[in-house]
Amino acid sequence: MLRPCLMCGPHSNNKMPGTTVCEALTRQLQALGLTSFPCGPGSWNKSRLLSRKTPCSDWESSDTEEESQDDLKDLLLQHGSPWQLDDDRSLETQHIRVLAVTCPELITEQFIYSYFRSLRVVDQEVTDVDDGLLKFYNLEELVLSANKLKTVYSCNLPRSLKVLELCSNYISSLGDLTVSPPPGLQHLGLAYNKIQLSSESLYLTAEFWPNLVSLDLSFNDLTDLFDLISRLCTLDKLRILVLQGNPLTFIPDYRGYTIDSLKKLCVLDDISILPDEKHKNAGLFKQKESLDNKAKLFVHIGKVQGIPNPSIVSESQTTDEYPITAFNYRVCYEFIEDQNRGQQPECQPEKCKFQQPTTSEERVMLLHSLTSYFHTGIYESDSLPWSEVIDYQYNKVHTIADLLPLKSFLLSGMTLTVTEEKILSWPQDADQSTAVPKLDKKGGGKDKEKEKARSSSRGSKAGLKSKKKKENLDELRHDPPVVRTLGSVNVPLESLVSGEIQTFNLCNFGTLVTDTDQHGNDKVLRDGKKNKEQKLKAGRESVETHKTSHSSAKEKNKDSNLKPTEDEPQSALTPLTAEITVTFLH
Repeated sequence: MLRPCLMCGPHSNNKMPGTTVCEALTRQLQALGLTSFPCGPGSWNKSRLLSRKTPCSDWESSDTEEESQDDLKDLLLQHGSPWQLDDDRSLETQHIRVLAVTCPELITEQFIYSYFRSLRVVDQEVTDVDDGLLKFYNLEELVLSANKLKTVYSCNLPRSLKVLELCSNYISSLGDLTVSPPPGLQHLGLAYNKIQLSSESLYLTAEFWPNLVSLDLSFNDLTDLFDLISRLCTLDKLRILVLQGNPLTFIPDYRGYTIDSLKKLCVLDDISILPDEKHKNAGLFKQKESLDNKAKLFVHIGKVQGIPNPSIVSESQTTDEYPITAFNYRVCYEFIEDQNRGQQPECQPEKCKFQQPTTSEERVMLLHSLTSYFHTGIYESDSLPWSEVIDYQYNKVHTIADLLPLKSFLLSGMTLTVTEEKILSWPQDADQSTAVPKLDKKGGGKDKEKEKARSSSRGSKAGLKSKKKKENLDELRHDPPVVRTLGSVNVPLESLVSGEIQTFNLCNFGTLVTDTDQHGNDKVLRDGKKNKEQKLKAGRESVETHKTSHSSAKEKNKDSNLKPTEDEPQSALTPLTAEITVTFLH
Protein backbone atom coordinates (compact mmCIF):
# COMPACT_ATOMS: atom_id res chain seq x y z
CA MET A 1 0.00 0.00 0.00
CA LEU A 2 1.26 3.48 -0.91
CA ARG A 3 2.42 5.93 1.70
CA PRO A 4 0.34 9.15 1.77
CA CYS A 5 3.47 11.33 1.61
CA LEU A 6 4.51 9.81 -1.71
CA MET A 7 1.36 9.46 -3.79
CA CYS A 8 -1.51 11.19 -2.00
CA GLY A 9 -2.07 14.59 -0.52
CA PRO A 10 -2.55 17.99 -2.18
CA HIS A 11 -1.45 18.38 -5.76
CA SER A 12 0.93 21.32 -5.45
CA ASN A 13 3.99 22.41 -7.40
CA ASN A 14 4.82 25.31 -5.11
CA LYS A 15 8.53 25.64 -4.41
CA MET A 16 9.52 25.22 -0.76
CA PRO A 17 12.58 27.03 0.61
CA GLY A 18 15.30 24.74 1.90
CA THR A 19 13.77 21.54 0.53
CA THR A 20 15.38 18.17 -0.12
CA VAL A 21 15.36 16.24 -3.37
CA CYS A 22 12.89 13.64 -2.08
CA GLU A 23 10.49 16.33 -0.86
CA ALA A 24 10.54 17.93 -4.28
CA LEU A 25 10.02 14.54 -5.97
CA THR A 26 7.05 13.81 -3.71
CA ARG A 27 5.38 17.04 -4.81
CA GLN A 28 5.98 16.20 -8.45
CA LEU A 29 4.53 12.70 -8.08
CA GLN A 30 1.49 14.08 -6.31
CA ALA A 31 0.96 16.48 -9.20
CA LEU A 32 0.75 13.50 -11.58
CA GLY A 33 -2.51 12.42 -9.94
CA LEU A 34 -1.80 8.70 -10.21
CA THR A 35 -4.48 7.82 -7.63
CA SER A 36 -7.24 10.23 -8.73
CA PHE A 37 -9.57 10.51 -11.74
CA PRO A 38 -9.00 9.59 -14.51
CA CYS A 39 -6.14 7.47 -13.10
CA GLY A 40 -6.24 4.96 -10.25
CA PRO A 41 -9.17 2.92 -8.98
CA GLY A 42 -12.62 4.47 -8.59
CA SER A 43 -16.24 4.37 -9.69
CA TRP A 44 -15.10 5.12 -13.24
CA ASN A 45 -13.42 1.66 -13.52
CA LYS A 46 -14.69 -0.30 -10.51
CA SER A 47 -16.35 -3.14 -12.45
CA ARG A 48 -13.25 -3.73 -14.59
CA LEU A 49 -11.10 -4.10 -11.53
CA LEU A 50 -13.60 -6.50 -9.97
CA SER A 51 -13.83 -8.58 -13.15
CA ARG A 52 -10.10 -9.21 -12.98
CA LYS A 53 -10.53 -10.74 -9.52
CA THR A 54 -13.94 -12.48 -9.99
CA PRO A 55 -15.12 -13.67 -13.43
CA CYS A 56 -18.62 -12.45 -14.34
CA SER A 57 -20.82 -12.00 -17.40
CA ASP A 58 -20.62 -8.94 -19.63
CA TRP A 59 -23.98 -7.56 -18.50
CA GLU A 60 -22.89 -7.79 -14.83
CA SER A 61 -19.61 -6.03 -15.47
CA SER A 62 -21.11 -3.11 -17.39
CA ASP A 63 -21.89 0.14 -15.57
CA THR A 64 -23.41 3.23 -17.13
CA GLU A 65 -21.38 5.52 -14.87
CA GLU A 66 -18.06 4.04 -15.96
CA GLU A 67 -15.75 5.37 -18.69
CA SER A 68 -13.96 3.29 -21.24
CA GLN A 69 -10.18 3.05 -21.06
CA ASP A 70 -9.80 4.88 -24.37
CA ASP A 71 -11.86 7.79 -23.10
CA LEU A 72 -9.85 7.96 -19.88
CA LYS A 73 -6.57 7.94 -21.82
CA ASP A 74 -7.89 10.73 -24.07
CA LEU A 75 -8.53 12.84 -20.96
CA LEU A 76 -4.86 12.49 -20.08
CA LEU A 77 -3.37 13.11 -23.51
CA GLN A 78 -5.89 15.21 -25.45
CA HIS A 79 -4.90 18.83 -25.96
CA GLY A 80 -6.99 21.21 -23.90
CA SER A 81 -8.04 18.58 -21.40
CA PRO A 82 -7.97 19.77 -17.75
CA TRP A 83 -6.04 16.59 -16.86
CA GLN A 84 -3.32 17.20 -19.41
CA LEU A 85 0.03 18.16 -17.88
CA ASP A 86 0.77 21.85 -18.35
CA ASP A 87 4.54 21.52 -18.55
CA ASP A 88 6.60 19.17 -20.64
CA ARG A 89 7.26 15.83 -18.98
CA SER A 90 9.32 12.85 -20.01
CA LEU A 91 7.94 9.85 -21.87
CA GLU A 92 8.31 7.89 -18.65
CA THR A 93 5.91 10.24 -16.89
CA GLN A 94 3.35 10.02 -19.68
CA HIS A 95 3.61 6.24 -19.77
CA ILE A 96 3.10 5.77 -16.05
CA ARG A 97 -0.04 7.93 -16.13
CA VAL A 98 -1.48 5.78 -18.92
CA LEU A 99 -0.49 2.72 -16.94
CA ALA A 100 -2.39 4.13 -13.95
CA VAL A 101 -5.51 4.08 -16.17
CA THR A 102 -5.11 0.65 -17.74
CA CYS A 103 -3.57 -1.17 -14.76
CA PRO A 104 -3.99 0.96 -11.65
CA GLU A 105 -3.33 -1.99 -9.36
CA LEU A 106 0.32 -2.00 -10.53
CA ILE A 107 1.03 1.53 -9.29
CA THR A 108 2.63 0.78 -5.95
CA GLU A 109 5.39 2.51 -4.07
CA GLN A 110 7.91 -0.21 -4.88
CA PHE A 111 6.91 -0.10 -8.53
CA ILE A 112 7.53 3.66 -8.69
CA TYR A 113 10.99 3.32 -7.11
CA SER A 114 11.95 0.69 -9.67
CA TYR A 115 10.17 2.29 -12.63
CA PHE A 116 11.94 5.63 -13.11
CA ARG A 117 15.21 5.72 -15.05
CA SER A 118 15.29 9.52 -15.33
CA LEU A 119 14.28 12.23 -12.85
CA ARG A 120 14.26 16.01 -13.29
CA VAL A 121 14.02 18.38 -10.34
CA VAL A 122 14.62 21.82 -11.85
CA ASP A 123 14.23 25.20 -10.15
CA GLN A 124 12.68 23.81 -6.98
CA GLU A 125 15.05 25.54 -4.50
CA VAL A 126 16.57 22.20 -3.49
CA THR A 127 19.36 22.62 -0.96
CA ASP A 128 20.14 19.01 -0.04
CA VAL A 129 20.44 15.65 -1.81
CA ASP A 130 19.20 13.29 0.91
CA ASP A 131 19.60 9.54 1.20
CA GLY A 132 15.96 8.91 0.20
CA LEU A 133 17.15 9.13 -3.40
CA LEU A 134 18.86 5.75 -2.97
CA LYS A 135 15.42 4.06 -3.15
CA PHE A 136 15.36 4.78 -6.89
CA TYR A 137 17.80 1.92 -7.44
CA ASN A 138 17.37 1.86 -11.25
CA LEU A 139 17.92 5.58 -11.73
CA GLU A 140 20.34 6.40 -14.58
CA GLU A 141 19.81 10.14 -15.15
CA LEU A 142 19.38 12.82 -12.49
CA VAL A 143 18.94 16.51 -13.37
CA LEU A 144 19.11 18.99 -10.49
CA SER A 145 19.65 22.20 -12.42
CA ALA A 146 18.81 25.73 -11.22
CA ASN A 147 18.56 24.87 -7.54
CA LYS A 148 20.44 26.09 -4.46
CA LEU A 149 22.85 23.25 -3.91
CA LYS A 150 26.18 24.19 -2.34
CA THR A 151 27.47 20.63 -2.16
CA VAL A 152 26.38 17.11 -3.13
CA TYR A 153 27.21 14.02 -1.10
CA SER A 154 27.92 11.26 -3.59
CA CYS A 155 27.07 8.59 -1.00
CA ASN A 156 23.40 9.61 -1.44
CA LEU A 157 23.44 9.04 -5.20
CA PRO A 158 22.23 5.75 -6.70
CA ARG A 159 25.08 3.57 -7.88
CA SER A 160 23.33 3.01 -11.21
CA LEU A 161 23.60 6.70 -12.15
CA LYS A 162 25.12 7.47 -15.57
CA VAL A 163 24.18 11.14 -16.07
CA LEU A 164 24.39 13.77 -13.32
CA GLU A 165 23.46 17.35 -14.24
CA LEU A 166 24.12 20.00 -11.56
CA CYS A 167 24.34 23.21 -13.58
CA SER A 168 23.26 26.60 -12.20
CA ASN A 169 23.81 25.89 -8.53
CA TYR A 170 26.20 27.23 -5.90
CA ILE A 171 28.74 24.42 -5.81
CA SER A 172 32.24 25.62 -5.01
CA SER A 173 33.97 22.39 -4.00
CA LEU A 174 33.92 18.86 -5.45
CA GLY A 175 35.27 17.13 -2.36
CA ASP A 176 31.92 15.76 -1.12
CA LEU A 177 30.98 14.68 -4.64
CA THR A 178 34.03 12.41 -4.92
CA VAL A 179 33.74 10.56 -1.57
CA SER A 180 31.90 7.62 -3.17
CA PRO A 181 30.83 8.62 -6.69
CA PRO A 182 28.76 6.37 -8.97
CA PRO A 183 31.33 4.19 -10.74
CA GLY A 184 29.53 4.15 -14.08
CA LEU A 185 28.93 7.90 -14.42
CA GLN A 186 29.42 9.03 -18.03
CA HIS A 187 28.34 12.68 -17.93
CA LEU A 188 28.98 15.24 -15.23
CA GLY A 189 27.48 18.71 -15.67
CA LEU A 190 28.82 21.47 -13.42
CA ALA A 191 28.23 24.55 -15.56
CA TYR A 192 27.33 27.91 -14.00
CA ASN A 193 28.60 27.12 -10.51
CA LYS A 194 31.21 28.71 -8.24
CA ILE A 195 34.19 26.43 -8.86
CA GLN A 196 37.24 28.65 -8.66
CA LEU A 197 40.18 27.21 -6.74
CA SER A 198 42.83 25.45 -8.83
CA SER A 199 42.97 22.73 -6.17
CA GLU A 200 39.52 21.55 -7.32
CA SER A 201 41.16 19.97 -10.38
CA LEU A 202 42.45 17.25 -8.04
CA TYR A 203 38.91 15.81 -8.03
CA LEU A 204 38.72 15.56 -11.82
CA THR A 205 40.83 12.48 -12.41
CA ALA A 206 40.22 8.86 -13.40
CA GLU A 207 40.51 7.86 -9.75
CA PHE A 208 37.00 9.24 -9.21
CA TRP A 209 35.50 9.14 -12.71
CA PRO A 210 36.95 6.17 -14.62
CA ASN A 211 34.11 6.03 -17.17
CA LEU A 212 33.51 9.75 -17.72
CA VAL A 213 32.83 10.58 -21.37
CA SER A 214 31.43 14.12 -21.12
CA LEU A 215 32.42 16.91 -18.70
CA ASP A 216 30.82 20.36 -18.59
CA LEU A 217 32.69 22.95 -16.48
CA SER A 218 31.58 25.98 -18.45
CA PHE A 219 31.03 29.40 -16.85
CA ASN A 220 32.91 28.78 -13.65
CA ASP A 221 35.94 30.75 -12.47
CA LEU A 222 38.83 28.39 -13.23
CA THR A 223 42.07 30.17 -14.14
CA ASP A 224 44.87 27.55 -14.20
CA LEU A 225 44.68 25.91 -17.61
CA PHE A 226 47.87 23.87 -17.42
CA ASP A 227 47.09 22.29 -14.05
CA LEU A 228 43.51 21.43 -15.07
CA ILE A 229 44.54 19.81 -18.36
CA SER A 230 47.19 17.73 -16.61
CA ARG A 231 44.43 16.21 -14.44
CA LEU A 232 42.02 15.68 -17.31
CA CYS A 233 44.67 13.76 -19.21
CA THR A 234 44.01 10.83 -16.88
CA LEU A 235 40.41 10.50 -18.16
CA ASP A 236 40.97 8.03 -20.98
CA LYS A 237 37.32 7.92 -22.03
CA LEU A 238 36.75 11.68 -22.11
CA ARG A 239 35.45 12.76 -25.53
CA ILE A 240 33.41 15.93 -24.85
CA LEU A 241 34.73 18.87 -22.82
CA VAL A 242 33.16 22.29 -22.25
CA LEU A 243 35.27 25.01 -20.60
CA GLN A 244 33.97 28.19 -22.20
CA GLY A 245 33.12 30.99 -19.83
CA ASN A 246 36.11 30.27 -17.58
CA PRO A 247 38.91 32.85 -17.37
CA LEU A 248 41.43 30.24 -18.50
CA THR A 249 39.88 30.33 -21.99
CA PHE A 250 41.23 33.90 -22.40
CA ILE A 251 44.77 32.53 -22.86
CA PRO A 252 45.90 32.83 -26.52
CA ASP A 253 46.85 29.14 -26.90
CA TYR A 254 43.95 27.76 -24.85
CA ARG A 255 42.18 25.77 -27.57
CA GLY A 256 45.31 24.56 -29.33
CA TYR A 257 46.98 23.43 -26.11
CA THR A 258 43.84 21.62 -24.92
CA ILE A 259 43.39 19.79 -28.22
CA ASP A 260 47.02 18.69 -28.38
CA SER A 261 46.99 17.56 -24.73
CA LEU A 262 43.75 15.53 -24.84
CA LYS A 263 44.43 13.38 -27.89
CA LYS A 264 41.11 11.51 -27.80
CA LEU A 265 38.92 14.59 -27.40
CA CYS A 266 36.27 14.95 -30.13
CA VAL A 267 34.34 18.09 -29.12
CA LEU A 268 35.65 21.17 -27.28
CA ASP A 269 33.27 23.97 -26.29
CA ASP A 270 30.52 22.54 -28.53
CA ILE A 271 32.81 22.71 -31.59
CA SER A 272 33.95 19.51 -33.27
CA ILE A 273 37.69 18.96 -33.47
CA LEU A 274 38.73 18.25 -37.06
CA PRO A 275 41.95 16.47 -38.12
CA ASP A 276 43.31 19.68 -39.64
CA GLU A 277 42.98 21.44 -36.29
CA LYS A 278 44.78 18.62 -34.52
CA HIS A 279 47.60 18.76 -37.06
CA LYS A 280 47.85 22.54 -36.80
CA ASN A 281 48.28 22.47 -33.02
CA ALA A 282 50.55 19.44 -32.82
CA GLY A 283 53.44 19.97 -30.43
CA LEU A 284 51.90 22.65 -28.20
CA PHE A 285 51.70 20.22 -25.27
CA LYS A 286 55.50 19.92 -25.26
CA GLN A 287 55.87 23.73 -25.41
CA LYS A 288 54.03 24.28 -22.13
CA GLU A 289 56.88 26.22 -20.51
CA SER A 290 57.04 28.73 -23.35
CA LEU A 291 53.31 29.40 -23.56
CA ASP A 292 52.04 32.67 -22.13
CA ASN A 293 49.52 32.47 -19.30
CA LYS A 294 48.21 35.97 -20.00
CA ALA A 295 45.30 37.32 -22.02
CA LYS A 296 45.87 39.76 -24.87
CA LEU A 297 43.09 42.02 -26.11
CA PHE A 298 43.26 44.32 -29.11
CA VAL A 299 41.21 47.54 -29.02
CA HIS A 300 40.50 49.45 -32.23
CA ILE A 301 38.66 52.77 -32.45
CA GLY A 302 37.47 53.66 -35.95
CA LYS A 303 35.22 56.40 -37.25
CA VAL A 304 33.34 58.99 -35.21
CA GLN A 305 30.65 61.12 -36.78
CA GLY A 306 27.73 63.30 -35.80
CA ILE A 307 29.70 66.05 -34.05
CA PRO A 308 28.23 69.51 -34.90
CA ASN A 309 30.50 71.88 -36.77
CA PRO A 310 32.12 74.08 -34.09
CA SER A 311 33.04 76.88 -36.56
CA ILE A 312 29.34 77.77 -36.94
CA VAL A 313 28.99 78.41 -33.23
CA SER A 314 32.33 80.21 -32.80
CA GLU A 315 31.84 82.57 -35.77
CA SER A 316 28.26 83.44 -34.79
CA GLN A 317 29.27 84.31 -31.23
CA THR A 318 32.58 86.20 -31.80
CA THR A 319 33.24 89.32 -33.85
CA ASP A 320 36.77 90.20 -32.69
CA GLU A 321 39.94 88.82 -34.22
CA TYR A 322 41.05 87.40 -30.88
CA PRO A 323 40.90 85.01 -29.24
CA ILE A 324 41.41 82.39 -31.94
CA THR A 325 39.32 79.35 -31.01
CA ALA A 326 40.37 75.82 -31.91
CA PHE A 327 38.34 72.66 -31.30
CA ASN A 328 39.80 69.16 -31.06
CA TYR A 329 38.11 65.85 -30.30
CA ARG A 330 39.28 62.61 -28.76
CA VAL A 331 37.82 59.26 -27.69
CA CYS A 332 38.53 57.88 -24.20
CA TYR A 333 37.79 54.43 -22.84
CA GLU A 334 38.20 52.67 -19.52
CA PHE A 335 40.05 49.35 -19.50
CA ILE A 336 41.26 46.92 -16.86
CA GLU A 337 44.86 47.04 -15.69
CA ASP A 338 46.94 44.55 -13.72
CA GLN A 339 47.75 45.59 -10.19
CA ASN A 340 49.67 44.41 -7.19
CA ARG A 341 47.78 42.99 -4.26
CA GLY A 342 49.13 45.82 -2.14
CA GLN A 343 47.07 48.28 -4.13
CA GLN A 344 43.83 46.73 -2.92
CA PRO A 345 41.92 48.02 0.11
CA GLU A 346 43.83 47.59 3.35
CA CYS A 347 40.97 45.78 5.09
CA GLN A 348 41.32 42.74 2.81
CA PRO A 349 44.95 41.78 3.74
CA GLU A 350 44.02 42.25 7.40
CA LYS A 351 41.15 39.83 6.91
CA CYS A 352 43.54 37.31 5.41
CA LYS A 353 45.94 37.69 8.32
CA PHE A 354 43.63 37.42 11.29
CA GLN A 355 40.78 35.29 9.90
CA GLN A 356 42.22 32.20 8.33
CA PRO A 357 39.55 30.26 6.36
CA THR A 358 38.78 26.82 7.68
CA THR A 359 36.44 25.38 5.05
CA SER A 360 36.61 25.29 1.25
CA GLU A 361 33.52 27.51 1.03
CA GLU A 362 35.18 30.16 3.18
CA ARG A 363 38.31 30.01 1.06
CA VAL A 364 36.26 30.55 -2.11
CA MET A 365 34.40 33.50 -0.59
CA LEU A 366 37.68 35.06 0.51
CA LEU A 367 39.32 34.55 -2.88
CA HIS A 368 36.25 35.98 -4.61
CA SER A 369 36.45 39.12 -2.47
CA LEU A 370 40.08 39.56 -3.47
CA THR A 371 39.61 39.03 -7.20
CA SER A 372 36.20 40.55 -7.93
CA TYR A 373 37.75 43.98 -7.40
CA PHE A 374 39.52 45.17 -10.56
CA HIS A 375 41.49 48.29 -11.30
CA THR A 376 40.93 50.27 -14.49
CA GLY A 377 42.85 52.97 -16.33
CA ILE A 378 41.85 55.63 -18.84
CA TYR A 379 43.16 55.34 -22.40
CA GLU A 380 42.83 58.10 -24.99
CA SER A 381 43.08 58.42 -28.74
CA ASP A 382 44.86 61.27 -30.47
CA SER A 383 43.21 64.68 -30.36
CA LEU A 384 42.00 65.46 -33.90
CA PRO A 385 40.28 68.55 -35.37
CA TRP A 386 36.66 68.54 -36.42
CA SER A 387 35.51 66.75 -39.52
CA GLU A 388 32.20 65.33 -40.63
CA VAL A 389 33.76 61.88 -40.20
CA ILE A 390 36.81 61.65 -37.92
CA ASP A 391 38.74 58.44 -38.56
CA TYR A 392 41.01 57.85 -35.56
CA GLN A 393 42.51 54.47 -36.53
CA TYR A 394 43.46 53.96 -32.89
CA ASN A 395 45.04 50.60 -32.01
CA LYS A 396 46.12 49.30 -28.62
CA VAL A 397 47.05 45.84 -27.29
CA HIS A 398 46.29 45.20 -23.62
CA THR A 399 48.06 42.33 -21.83
CA ILE A 400 46.30 41.14 -18.67
CA ALA A 401 47.67 38.56 -16.25
CA ASP A 402 44.82 38.66 -13.71
CA LEU A 403 42.30 36.52 -15.57
CA LEU A 404 39.52 36.39 -12.98
CA PRO A 405 39.26 40.20 -12.59
CA LEU A 406 39.32 40.35 -16.39
CA LYS A 407 36.19 38.19 -16.51
CA SER A 408 34.44 40.51 -14.05
CA PHE A 409 35.44 43.51 -16.16
CA LEU A 410 34.16 41.96 -19.40
CA LEU A 411 30.84 41.09 -17.79
CA SER A 412 30.38 44.66 -16.54
CA GLY A 413 31.40 46.28 -19.85
CA MET A 414 33.65 49.27 -20.46
CA THR A 415 32.89 52.98 -20.60
CA LEU A 416 33.47 54.87 -23.86
CA THR A 417 33.49 58.68 -23.88
CA VAL A 418 33.81 61.33 -26.60
CA THR A 419 35.22 64.67 -25.41
CA GLU A 420 35.71 68.11 -26.95
CA GLU A 421 38.73 70.32 -26.21
CA LYS A 422 38.28 74.06 -26.69
CA ILE A 423 41.54 76.05 -26.82
CA LEU A 424 41.68 79.86 -26.89
CA SER A 425 44.83 81.46 -28.35
CA TRP A 426 45.97 85.05 -27.69
CA PRO A 427 48.94 87.21 -28.76
CA GLN A 428 51.98 87.04 -26.51
CA ASP A 429 51.68 90.81 -25.84
CA ALA A 430 48.42 91.65 -24.11
CA ASP A 431 48.25 95.09 -25.82
CA GLN A 432 48.44 93.53 -29.24
CA SER A 433 44.96 92.08 -28.92
CA THR A 434 43.52 95.64 -28.70
CA ALA A 435 45.62 96.95 -31.57
CA VAL A 436 44.37 94.53 -34.12
CA PRO A 437 40.84 95.93 -34.35
CA LYS A 438 42.30 99.39 -35.14
CA LEU A 439 44.11 97.98 -38.15
CA ASP A 440 40.84 96.58 -39.38
CA LYS A 441 39.33 100.06 -39.69
CA LYS A 442 41.61 100.84 -42.61
CA GLY A 443 39.91 100.36 -45.90
CA GLY A 444 36.43 101.41 -44.77
CA GLY A 445 34.31 98.49 -45.91
CA LYS A 446 36.62 95.75 -44.70
CA ASP A 447 34.33 94.80 -41.79
CA LYS A 448 31.35 94.55 -44.11
CA GLU A 449 33.31 92.27 -46.43
CA LYS A 450 34.20 90.04 -43.47
CA GLU A 451 30.58 89.80 -42.37
CA LYS A 452 29.53 88.98 -45.90
CA ALA A 453 32.20 86.29 -46.17
CA ARG A 454 31.11 84.74 -42.86
CA SER A 455 27.47 84.57 -43.86
CA SER A 456 28.27 83.07 -47.26
CA SER A 457 30.63 80.42 -45.84
CA ARG A 458 28.46 79.40 -42.86
CA GLY A 459 29.15 75.81 -41.85
CA SER A 460 32.55 75.63 -43.64
CA LYS A 461 36.10 75.70 -42.35
CA ALA A 462 37.32 78.41 -44.72
CA GLY A 463 36.92 81.26 -42.22
CA LEU A 464 38.85 79.43 -39.54
CA LYS A 465 41.67 78.56 -41.93
CA SER A 466 41.97 82.18 -43.11
CA LYS A 467 42.48 83.32 -39.51
CA LYS A 468 45.23 80.75 -38.99
CA LYS A 469 47.04 82.01 -42.07
CA LYS A 470 47.18 85.58 -40.70
CA GLU A 471 48.81 84.55 -37.40
CA ASN A 472 51.23 81.74 -36.64
CA LEU A 473 49.59 79.79 -33.82
CA ASP A 474 53.00 78.80 -32.44
CA GLU A 475 53.65 82.43 -31.61
CA LEU A 476 50.39 82.83 -29.69
CA ARG A 477 49.66 82.22 -26.04
CA HIS A 478 47.33 79.24 -25.52
CA ASP A 479 44.92 78.92 -22.63
CA PRO A 480 44.54 75.52 -20.95
CA PRO A 481 42.04 73.44 -22.91
CA VAL A 482 38.44 73.48 -21.74
CA VAL A 483 37.28 69.86 -21.86
CA ARG A 484 33.62 69.07 -22.41
CA THR A 485 32.07 65.59 -22.50
CA LEU A 486 29.90 65.12 -25.57
CA GLY A 487 28.65 61.66 -24.67
CA SER A 488 29.39 58.52 -22.68
CA VAL A 489 28.06 54.96 -23.09
CA ASN A 490 28.70 51.49 -21.69
CA VAL A 491 30.06 49.06 -24.27
CA PRO A 492 28.86 45.45 -23.64
CA LEU A 493 31.65 42.86 -23.72
CA GLU A 494 29.98 39.78 -22.22
CA SER A 495 30.05 37.99 -25.58
CA LEU A 496 33.83 37.69 -25.20
CA VAL A 497 33.26 35.64 -22.03
CA SER A 498 30.80 33.37 -23.86
CA GLY A 499 33.42 32.31 -26.39
CA GLU A 500 33.31 35.01 -29.07
CA ILE A 501 36.74 36.13 -30.27
CA GLN A 502 35.70 39.60 -31.41
CA THR A 503 32.96 42.09 -30.65
CA PHE A 504 32.16 45.17 -32.77
CA ASN A 505 29.98 47.97 -31.43
CA LEU A 506 28.63 51.05 -33.15
CA CYS A 507 28.00 53.18 -30.07
CA ASN A 508 25.17 55.69 -30.33
CA PHE A 509 25.50 58.71 -28.01
CA GLY A 510 22.35 60.44 -29.23
CA THR A 511 21.95 63.67 -31.17
CA LEU A 512 24.00 66.69 -30.13
CA VAL A 513 22.29 70.10 -30.48
CA THR A 514 24.40 73.26 -30.46
CA ASP A 515 23.29 76.56 -28.94
CA THR A 516 22.68 78.06 -32.36
CA ASP A 517 20.61 75.08 -33.47
CA GLN A 518 18.52 75.25 -30.33
CA HIS A 519 18.03 79.01 -30.71
CA GLY A 520 17.08 78.56 -34.36
CA ASN A 521 14.60 75.81 -33.57
CA ASP A 522 13.00 77.93 -30.84
CA LYS A 523 12.69 80.84 -33.27
CA VAL A 524 11.05 78.60 -35.86
CA LEU A 525 8.55 77.40 -33.29
CA ARG A 526 7.71 80.98 -32.23
CA ASP A 527 7.34 82.50 -35.65
CA GLY A 528 6.13 79.31 -37.40
CA LYS A 529 3.21 80.24 -39.60
CA LYS A 530 4.34 83.87 -40.01
CA ASN A 531 7.62 82.86 -41.61
CA LYS A 532 5.88 80.41 -43.94
CA GLU A 533 3.45 83.08 -45.17
CA GLN A 534 6.28 85.53 -45.81
CA LYS A 535 8.21 82.91 -47.78
CA LEU A 536 5.18 82.02 -49.90
CA LYS A 537 4.49 85.69 -50.62
CA ALA A 538 8.08 86.39 -51.53
CA GLY A 539 8.09 83.33 -53.77
CA ARG A 540 5.03 84.54 -55.73
CA GLU A 541 6.56 88.00 -56.24
CA SER A 542 9.83 86.51 -57.43
CA VAL A 543 8.01 84.32 -59.93
CA GLU A 544 6.19 87.35 -61.40
CA THR A 545 9.42 89.32 -61.79
CA HIS A 546 11.19 86.33 -63.33
CA LYS A 547 8.58 86.13 -66.09
CA THR A 548 9.39 89.68 -67.28
CA SER A 549 13.15 89.21 -67.11
CA HIS A 550 15.43 87.92 -69.85
CA SER A 551 17.55 86.05 -67.25
CA SER A 552 14.64 84.09 -65.78
CA ALA A 553 16.50 80.78 -66.03
CA LYS A 554 19.37 82.04 -63.91
CA GLU A 555 17.01 83.48 -61.29
CA LYS A 556 15.13 80.17 -61.08
CA ASN A 557 18.43 78.39 -60.42
CA LYS A 558 19.16 80.83 -57.61
CA ASP A 559 15.69 80.28 -56.17
CA SER A 560 16.19 76.52 -56.26
CA ASN A 561 19.48 76.92 -54.45
CA LEU A 562 17.67 78.75 -51.65
CA LYS A 563 15.26 75.88 -50.96
CA PRO A 564 17.69 73.75 -48.96
CA THR A 565 18.38 76.70 -46.66
CA GLU A 566 14.64 77.13 -46.04
CA ASP A 567 14.34 73.47 -45.02
CA GLU A 568 17.62 73.45 -43.09
CA PRO A 569 16.21 74.08 -39.58
CA GLN A 570 13.86 71.12 -40.00
CA SER A 571 16.43 68.69 -41.43
CA ALA A 572 17.19 65.52 -39.48
CA LEU A 573 20.32 65.72 -37.34
CA THR A 574 22.93 62.96 -37.40
CA PRO A 575 23.43 61.20 -34.06
CA LEU A 576 26.91 61.02 -32.55
CA THR A 577 28.31 57.53 -33.17
CA ALA A 578 31.67 55.86 -32.60
CA GLU A 579 33.06 52.54 -33.84
CA ILE A 580 34.98 50.32 -31.43
CA THR A 581 36.20 46.75 -31.78
CA VAL A 582 37.63 44.53 -29.02
CA THR A 583 39.36 41.30 -30.05
CA PHE A 584 41.02 38.44 -28.20
CA LEU A 585 44.39 37.69 -29.76
CA HIS A 586 44.81 33.94 -30.21
